Amino acid sequence: MLENSSIEMTRKQLYDEIWEISVAGVAKKYNLPYTHLIKQIKDVDIPIPPSGYWTKLNFNKPVTKIALSGPVDEIVLVSRTSLSNRKKKLHSLTNGSFSNAETEVSNAEASPALTTTTLPAGEQTLFPSTTMKENASEVAHTIDLPETCVLPEQAYTIYDREILYNEIWLSPLDEIAKRYAVSDVAIRKMCFSLDIPTPPAGYWAKLRAGKPVTRTPLPVTNKPTQKSGIRAGTNSTSPLEKEILSFLCAEDRSVVLSIATQIRLPDENAKMHPTIVAHRKAIIEWKKKQREQEIRVYNRRAIDAPPPFLVDTVSEEVLPRVFHIFDALIKAMEPLDCSLTSDLKFVVNGEPVAVSVTEAKDEIKHIPTKEENLQLLKYEEDKRRYSWASKPKIRKYDYVYNGRITFTVNSSKIFRDCKSYVIEDRLGDLMISFYQASDILRQEREDREEAERRRKEEEHRKEERRQRVNEEVDQTLILGNLSEDYDIACKIRRYIAAVKRSGNLDPKTLGWIEWANAKVDWYDPTIAREDEFFGKRDHRMSTDQKKLERKWW
Repeated sequence: MLENSSIEMTRKQLYDEIWEISVAGVAKKYNLPYTHLIKQIKDVDIPIPPSGYWTKLNFNKPVTKIALSGPVDEIVLVSRTSLSNRKKKLHSLTNGSFSNAETEVSNAEASPALTTTTLPAGEQTLFPSTTMKENASEVAHTIDLPETCVLPEQAYTIYDREILYNEIWLSPLDEIAKRYAVSDVAIRKMCFSLDIPTPPAGYWAKLRAGKPVTRTPLPVTNKPTQKSGIRAGTNSTSPLEKEILSFLCAEDRSVVLSIATQIRLPDENAKMHPTIVAHRKAIIEWKKKQREQEIRVYNRRAIDAPPPFLVDTVSEEVLPRVFHIFDALIKAMEPLDCSLTSDLKFVVNGEPVAVSVTEAKDEIKHIPTKEENLQLLKYEEDKRRYSWASKPKIRKYDYVYNGRITFTVNSSKIFRDCKSYVIEDRLGDLMISFYQASDILRQEREDREEAERRRKEEEHRKEERRQRVNEEVDQTLILGNLSEDYDIACKIRRYIAAVKRSGNLDPKTLGWIEWANAKVDWYDPTIAREDEFFGKRDHRMSTDQKKLERKWW
């Protein structure tokens, strides 16, 4: 089939395919540019799924299908995409910068160019209230992958001004950066070079909270509408995104990622989690006791008590905002068997993940108070009256909270308010970082348990070896003592036999021989005897054994 031929179908057939596989799916199926297809769909008055339709459908929520009006059997012609046209555009774009590169360009006729709709200058559009999940789903179903130019040494991405402008206002910069396989800084620089306005600070937070936001129109410019940039990877998915939560099984991973993409802040009047309410009461009680003890300074115990979590790191004005963030996270994570401790640690997969929250401070010049001015006047007067005076210590700067907060997960992963987004825009990333931190903590705990197990096994082996050595020492001592006793018995018997052979047997010698014959068996270990003598011998052996043990160890 020719590249520039048209697809012929009825309005009913096109309507059914759009509501079955989405507009983006139809564009991919028939090799059509999305913006060109959506324009033709609007021309023939076919309704398309609204924002958030596919998200609700994925989570088995009730959805409303807009009925098709008008003649259903009317034939519509949908033109195909011309690949040769896109290659010609790519060649014309890269011809100036990459004149030596060899690119394949087809000689076929070009099809109608890719068109995108832009806002007229001066017009401002208010976006409806929606969630980040709905925005992500809309982007996923409405935007094609960026055009690329693969040269022998490097891959380049083609940035179209109108397409990039629509993407920037539909999804945060970090999501757009993942699609283009570059950093968010590179996307911001590309927007600056193409004169594309970006969402201001707080834009996504207001959008998430359901407040009206204003979209800055794309200004008219004389700059080029397309520009090429180096592509960090060969596909639109970052390697880190592929490896995210890889320690979970496929089912758990999909559930966690799905919930992370639909977290939203609860209403201001909604009831908070009981643990957060209890912690907030603990903070109020601690501050009350502190004020009382500052008046009655004779009891310092309450003042010296450690402050609760968040008391000395954020201001009272920001504290409700932090509690709302914690409330949104725990309410989204509790169905996944996660919990919150009394000191606001998230227990994920059985591992307590600590989160520290700090608020930045601005350095401003200190304005002396009335008392400090009086001290300075007294200092100047004393300096004139006396030869020496002690200058009061007055600080030069004050450090005041500025409302910008920073979340640090497990003392490693950091999320902070910045110009492009606030913490509320990255609740899903915070939740994912909790799971990643829990896996790190699990590995560290298992390593500690394994090291403790090895240590105990080594101690057990050493104890068994020591017992075996002690047993051998005991047996050696016993054998040595028995051999000595046997030698003594043999010597006594030989001496008695020699005396008898000498013939000098006076009454005294005969009496001694009779006594020796009666006692010689005491020294002979081959004759079993249980009496006090052998008990003393055992006591001597135990003493020698202790000496040998001390010497061996």
